[in-house]
Amino acid sequence: MIFIKIIISIAILCITSYIGIEMAKSLKSREEILTDFITFLRMIQNEMVYMANSLPVSFEISRQRLSSKLKDVIGAIALDISEYGSNKVDMSITSNVNTLEELNDYDKDIIISTLKNLGRSDIDSQNNIIENAITIVQKQIKEANTNKVKSSKVYKTVGVITGLIIVVIFI
Repeated sequence: MIFIKIIISIAILCITSYIGIEMAKSLKSREEILTDFITFLRMIQNEMVYMANSLPVSFEISRQRLSSKLKDVIGAIALDISEYGSNKVDMSITSNVNTLEELNDYDKDIIISTLKNLGRSDIDSQNNIIENAITIVQKQIKEANTNKVKSSKVYKTVGVITGLIIVVIFI
């Protein structure tokens, strides 16, 4: 009987610790996605200015160098732009960006508004849009980093402590 209680206790501790670690990882994912978005914007800027590629082609070429979940989101948007033209682009951008659960609403709004505004003006205006977006996203990355440093240890510790409390109360 005591052996079963020990096994259940260890299982509860492992599960709650795992949940805490996963929550801490989501904080790291936010920073990675935002950093990838800056990389993406820089590549889009180069593709438009120096290569004179269309927006769907620029999206597809630029997304190939991304490493986070943003790569799939940009790929879906590029595919929708190629298939439907400008008819469903706004809806596609909004729905695809909203699948990035790691980002907060403000991050999503920045990405959505930036992507919606690309391709609607001349090259110089698009460069200004990209530079403004990069400045805002860099501030968000600093905030995400600060939040990660503060909260990741808390999530891990709370996971373990919660597990210990559950074990003490129920077993």
